[in-house]
Amino acid sequence: MDIYKFIDPKKVDIKVDCIETDSLYIGEKVEGRKIKAFELVEIGSGKGIEIVGKLKDVLGINIKVSGVDDITASTLESLTPELMNRIRGLRYDFRKENVVITISDKIFDKLTLECIGEILYKAFNSLKIGDVKVILIADRDRFNKELKRAYEIHKTREEKSRISEEEVDEFYGCVSCQINLPNHVCVISPERPSPCGTIWGEAKAANELEIVNYYFEMKKGDKINGEYKSINKKVEEISEGKIKRIKLHSLLKNPPSTGLYSELIIFYIPEKDGFGIVDRGYKHKTPIGLSFDEIEKIVIGKQVEGFVGVSCAYLKSPKFLKDDGGWRKVVWASPKVYEYIKDFVDKGVLKRIQVGY
Repeated sequence: MDIYKFIDPKKVDIKVDCIETDSLYIGEKVEGRKIKAFELVEIGSGKGIEIVGKLKDVLGINIKVSGVDDITASTLESLTPELMNRIRGLRYDFRKENVVITISDKIFDKLTLECIGEILYKAFNSLKIGDVKVILIADRDRFNKELKRAYEIHKTREEKSRISEEEVDEFYGCVSCQINLPNHVCVISPERPSPCGTIWGEAKAANELEIVNYYFEMKKGDKINGEYKSINKKVEEISEGKIKRIKLHSLLKNPPSTGLYSELIIFYIPEKDGFGIVDRGYKHKTPIGLSFDEIEKIVIGKQVEGFVGVSCAYLKSPKFLKDDGGWRKVVWASPKVYEYIKDFVDKGVLKRIQVGY
């Protein structure tokens, strides 16, 4: 699938002399060095490229832009993976604070931070949105500090955008994963972010800005037993009939399909008649005898009852698994998930949740 379907080439220019870039490299398989990274586009001043440290095992991508509001800045973040994935020999997975960049050993020494900075600076400048400053952070101490700041900014954006599904007439679809999963579509509602963490407000702004065009409006239609008639019709059309119905807040009956970059997977534990929640970083077996990676191979790109990919932000949703009993049905969580939920989940519920090791 050509990236020009998603990004207007007249608006974005990333042709550089330092490395080969092309839309053909979107979705290429890359093996090599893994880099932990984050992305943050925010309102700020200044121009040019600032490099902090030498590329080893971490990379913070902080882009400051002027002439836009905060929701537009947050939407422009979705441009970052699209640009980075056009670099030959580089694969950019996941979003926000959970980014993993894989760089082929063949290009690692050739692909300097200055080169990456040039690509991002040129691309964002070509949008004519105001001043642009690209800061690339490879120093671990500075990276850790800025990672925490990025998390807080993303958290605040999520909280500010919190409205109910009943307050809007439309949800948004996302087909960015169709590069690898041709029939997959995510449905993003105000109370259910995408599994990779995109919230409704970001998808709405991205659709209106027409910079990243894999988001699109989906009229809700009538709601019947937790399902939306028009949403079901659109999902069936996009999936070519493979998925006919979805319940946004269920994993037991017609759950949404799971895309490439789920932050978490929720699964059913028959022996407990309850749910477990596991994060991508948990490498041990879950109570159903499978690791995150093994579960993901089963569910990716599919609708599999008893499993569903979600984002961390969805755990805070008032409609969290509402159709299946919500938090009272959760009986197990990986340690990172438990640490994340302990500040907002009822203490009585927390006592019943077994924590992995």
